Amino acid sequence: MAKSAKDMRHNDFVENMRDIQTIHPEFTWEKAYNDALVLWTMHDYAAFTIMEQEVGTDRAVQLYGKIWELRSQLEWGGLCELIGKRPEDTDFTIHDIANIMIKSFALFGNPMEIVEDTEDRITLRNYDCPYTTQVMWSMLSEKEAEEYNQKIQVECNYAIFETYLKLAGLFDKWLFNFPCQLCMSGKYCEFNFTRIKRPLSSAERIKTYRNKY
Repeated sequence: MAKSAKDMRHNDFVENMRDIQTIHPEFTWEKAYNDALVLWTMHDYAAFTIMEQEVGTDRAVQLYGKIWELRSQLEWGGLCELIGKRPEDTDFTIHDIANIMIKSFALFGNPMEIVEDTEDRITLRNYDCPYTTQVMWSMLSEKEAEEYNQKIQVECNYAIFETYLKLAGLFDKWLFNFPCQLCMSGKYCEFNFTRIKRPLSSAERIKTYRNKY
């Protein structure tokens, strides 16, 4: 016998969904996961769009980056757990960061792999991003989607992965770069980390984005 709504109080999404599915069997795990991705993407787009309307594009991009910095800090403990580490550990390596990226991207249906691994450089590629390929390109016109992507993508990725480097104690040892976007190249997103062999000035750390395709 199905439970009543007042009895479905587990303080746990998964346990609540198990009960809800007895009443709404059409809410499969696949549908719940897919709809959560779509809703999250719509919320992200809506948040940036309203900021842009209120404070202008340049300031909205800055605030968007700060949002992703904070989100990266909030999720750090769970990301560390994915690779068997603790946030307070002091022995993080660049391969830990790479493995965190691979596992966290996989949780959102994004296939990623290491394509270059040397003593001074590690490069990862992500070959699909349902955030955009499934949702944004369906929700917006091609022109609108490309314009939105141009505004946020670079700022977002630098905010995330430079925050990871800082939290892992590696910011002064490795330099992050984002040289290729799936949305613009039609091939993949590329992320690389290059070993820093001498102290860098603030100017030398300025974000660079170069089309290589």
